[in-house]
Amino acid sequence: MGNAEQLSIPDQLDRLKERGLITKPSDKDRDLHSVEVIGYYKLKEFAYPFSSLDENGVLRYSNITFSELITRYYQDKNLRIYLLHMIEDIEVTLNNRLSYLLGEKYGAYGYLRFSSWCNRNISKFKIEEKQYYFKRDLLKKIKRSNLKDIQEKHNLNSDGFPTVWLMIDALTFGDTINLLKIMSKNNLKVIAKEFNCTSSELLSWLGCLNLVRNICCHNSDLLDIKFKTKPKVPKAFEDDIYKRGELSSNSIAVAIFIAVFLMKSVNHKYKFGNIIKSIRRIVDHNLQRSNSLGFKYVDSIYVIGKKYHTAVQK
Repeated sequence: MGNAEQLSIPDQLDRLKERGLITKPSDKDRDLHSVEVIGYYKLKEFAYPFSSLDENGVLRYSNITFSELITRYYQDKNLRIYLLHMIEDIEVTLNNRLSYLLGEKYGAYGYLRFSSWCNRNISKFKIEEKQYYFKRDLLKKIKRSNLKDIQEKHNLNSDGFPTVWLMIDALTFGDTINLLKIMSKNNLKVIAKEFNCTSSELLSWLGCLNLVRNICCHNSDLLDIKFKTKPKVPKAFEDDIYKRGELSSNSIAVAIFIAVFLMKSVNHKYKFGNIIKSIRRIVDHNLQRSNSLGFKYVDSIYVIGKKYHTAVQK
């Protein structure tokens, strides 16, 4: 058993200060309120990129004020909201285009025969296995569905499966991506073309956004994410991604550029001003902080506005 003890709110603030977080005496009441509302460990999480271990193995902070830390926390929260809004729109559009394709080519219930629309380079056994688990899980989801058409058993076949146009609303974002992964090359190419990208780009980008979506939904630190599998960078933004050596950044900038690129195929009038403002406030004209988020230059975030005509004051 450890000997950990609960620290008071003032002691928690003092612990942050002792470790190098810069504060102002005049802001003490505000800082205490922030620790109480946000929590010591959440603040510690957002200060981690500015930390290192001293010779005694104690965590120390450098070059960050308490005010800047609070800005990071709240702008990360804003960024999660804005990105989640875009990802949800992308997901809805993706689902509609997928269901339309499957319905048009294979009929209302043709999606249930995986061999009809799946990649034939995948073994027959593997396809049948995926079909079995998909249908099993789909029936469970149908039973839990709140859709009126499903509750009233409209458009269900004799086995209780819905039409492809109803089925698509029962899927998670991850479910949809898994279907795309096993689609025939021609089918996948049709979907990718709708988003003005290649099949490999689409799968890479959707996998990235699914991870981002999960982080957004669980209120985790999005700003400091590091993708283990680096997503492909949209060609339109390659010159504004910070690179370490020959490798493209695996930071949040890539996900932002991906979401922006895909969103323009969903809604070409969409405005990205809120995203730009959040990053601008976090970076605050600091090149090192821009690089840590994956942006090559301090002004790299503004490339979104220049390419897609979103006016934002610097």
